Amino acid sequence: MRISFSELDLSSFIEAIKQRIAAFFQDITEDQDAQQNPHPPHSPPESNVDFTIPDLGYLREHFAEAIGSFYQTVDRVMQDNPVDVARLTELVGQAKTGDISPDDAELNRIKLAATRQGRAVGGVFGFFLKYRPYPMLAEIRQKQKLFQPPFGPIMVVNHDTVLDVLSRHAEFTVDPYGREMIKSMTPQYNGGLDTFILSTDDDDKYIDDKRLLGTVVNADDGQKITELIHKDSLRRLNAEVVRARIQGDYTIDVVPALARFVPTTLAHHYLGVPVAQQRSQFELSDDMLRYYGDQVTGADGRTPLPLRLDKPDGSVVDLPDTALQRGDGIIPDEMQMYQWIKAAFQNFFNNVQKDIQVQALGVRAYRELLVYILHEINIQRRALQAGAEVSDTMLTRLLKMQMGLIPLTVNGSDIDPSRVSDLRIAENVMGTLVGAIAGQEEATCRVIDSMIRLKDGEYETDGVALSDSSMRHGSFAEAQDLAVNVLENRDADTSRQELRKYVFEALRLQPQGEVLLRECVKEGATIADSRPIRAGTLIFVAHGSAMKDIEHPDSFILGRDRQHYLQYGHGRHTCLGQYVSPVIMVEALIALLTLENVRRPEPQPGEQAFPLKRRFGRLQLDDNNLYATSFSLRFDDTGRTRKYFA
Repeated sequence: MRISFSELDLSSFIEAIKQRIAAFFQDITEDQDAQQNPHPPHSPPESNVDFTIPDLGYLREHFAEAIGSFYQTVDRVMQDNPVDVARLTELVGQAKTGDISPDDAELNRIKLAATRQGRAVGGVFGFFLKYRPYPMLAEIRQKQKLFQPPFGPIMVVNHDTVLDVLSRHAEFTVDPYGREMIKSMTPQYNGGLDTFILSTDDDDKYIDDKRLLGTVVNADDGQKITELIHKDSLRRLNAEVVRARIQGDYTIDVVPALARFVPTTLAHHYLGVPVAQQRSQFELSDDMLRYYGDQVTGADGRTPLPLRLDKPDGSVVDLPDTALQRGDGIIPDEMQMYQWIKAAFQNFFNNVQKDIQVQALGVRAYRELLVYILHEINIQRRALQAGAEVSDTMLTRLLKMQMGLIPLTVNGSDIDPSRVSDLRIAENVMGTLVGAIAGQEEATCRVIDSMIRLKDGEYETDGVALSDSSMRHGSFAEAQDLAVNVLENRDADTSRQELRKYVFEALRLQPQGEVLLRECVKEGATIADSRPIRAGTLIFVAHGSAMKDIEHPDSFILGRDRQHYLQYGHGRHTCLGQYVSPVIMVEALIALLTLENVRRPEPQPGEQAFPLKRRFGRLQLDDNNLYATSFSLRFDDTGRTRKYFA
C-alpha cells in the first residue's frame, strides 16, 4: 500500500516520482518556445541561452503517433537532440591524457548536447508515465531488464532486477528525496541526529533508528487496531448513507467518506497524534521557540524564505512566516491535520522545482506539526508521572523508553538515550505521520477501484489456467460474502485474512505508483547487463512493472507468492506501515462491500475522452496525478444497505 512509514508513502513517494517527472516535462516543454526563438525583444545575450533545453516538439506536435510506442518515440526524440558519442569519447580521452584542456570548447559543446539528450529522455519518461505508464513498462520488459540510454535516467523493469536494485542501498540510495527531509531535523538541539530512517542509507545514521522504530511499530499492532478501524470505517460510511437518504441521491464520494480521514484515526490512536473536534490554540514554550523561532532559508542556504512572492503574471502571494511565534500553537481538527500532512509531503517529495510557495507552506506545516507533537509529549509525560493510564501508541512507547518505564534496549542491545529525547521523538513521529495519511488515502481508493473493475469483468479470466493449486481467481461476490461474514461475526478472522489477499492483489493490479526513485552513488556500478553507470545518475525502479512481471499479470488471482507484492517496497526501506496499513484497506473494503449494488455511476454528459480524462476511471486525482480528489460510487438503499446501515 502505502501508509507510508517508509518509502511507499513517505515512499509514498511513488506519487512524488510522478510529480518529479511531470514537473520536469512541463518545464522543458514550456521552455521549448524559448529554445526555438532565443532572441525575442529584450532577450539576454546569447551567452545566457540554455543550450541544454531539449527539443520535445515531437511529443506535442505528433501526440497520437508518439504515444504508440516508447522505443519509437525515444529514438525519435534522441535524434532530435543528437550527440556525437564517438567524438565525445575521443575528446574525453584526450582531456584525461592532457592533450586538450578540460575547458576545450568543442568538448564542452558536446557535453551540453549530452545533457540536452539526457533531459529529452527524461521528458519521454514523463510523457509515458503521465499517459501510458504500463504499456511503456511492458514494452521495455518484453525486450530487456532495463532501459539504459546513452545519457539520462535509467528505467529498471524486470522483477528480479528491481529487487536487486532495491537491495543494494549502498550503491543506489534514497538521497533524491532524503535531502529535503533532513531539512526538518534540528541536529543542533537533538543530539546531532540529522536524518529519518526514510531519508538515508548511511548505516551509522540508519541502523539504530531502524531498530528502535521497528520495536515501537511492529507486527503485533495490526491485530490491536483492527476493531478500532473497523468501527471507525462503519461509522463514517453510515454518516454518508444517512446524508444520501436525506438528499435522495445515493452517491458517495469514497475520498472524504473513507479514504482521507480514517487514517487520521490511525494517527490519533496508533501514532499518538490526536485530533480534536474543533481547532484550538496553545502557546509555544521557550524550547519550541528556540527550535523553530528562526526563519528557514531557501535554496541558497543563506537567504530566508520570503513573506511574499511576486508572480510572473503580476499577482502577489502572501507566504507564511517559517519562524513560529509564541501564539502559533494549534491543536488540530481532522482537516487541519490532513492539511499539515499534505503540505509537508508536497514539500518533501513533490517540489522538484523548489517552488518557493510550496516550500514555505510545507515548512510552516511541519513546524506547526512538530510543536503540536511536542505539546502532546508534555501532556503524556505528565500523565505518566501521575501514574495515570495512557494510550498505547508509538509516541507513548518512545516516551516510556525515555522515562525508563520500559527498557531502552532492542534485542538485548542498549539504545542511545539521545534517540528518545523529546525532540527526536517528535521528529520520528512526524516523519512517520507525514507518510501515513497522504499515501493511505490514495491506496484505499486504488483498492476499491480495482474491486469495482473486478465486478465489471475487466480482468482476464477466460482460459487462464493456474499452475499452483494454492492459487485461485477472486470474485466480487465472494468478497462481498466475506465482508458480511465479518459484520455478522461469522468466522471473522478467516474472512479478514481472505480479504487481505484481495487487497494485495487489488493494489498489485492498480498500484499507487509506477516507480521508486534511487540515485547511483557508486561510480561504475552496474545493474544486470547494463553498462557502467555514472555516479549521480537517477534510477527509476519500476516496482509497478515488477509486480506485473508474473504469470497471468492481468488476472485477479489470490494466493500469489509474497515476493510479487511490492506495495511496501523491498529491502532496507520496506514500509514500517506494512503491519497496519492493510487493516485500513481491509476495513474500508468491508464497509463499502456491505452496500447494496455498489457500482460506478453512469458517465456524465460532456465527459472528455482519453488522454484528457483521468487515467484511473472515475477515481479523480489532482492535476499532477498525486492526490485523490474524488471517487464517486452509486449504491441502492435496499437489502444489505438497509440491514447494516440504520
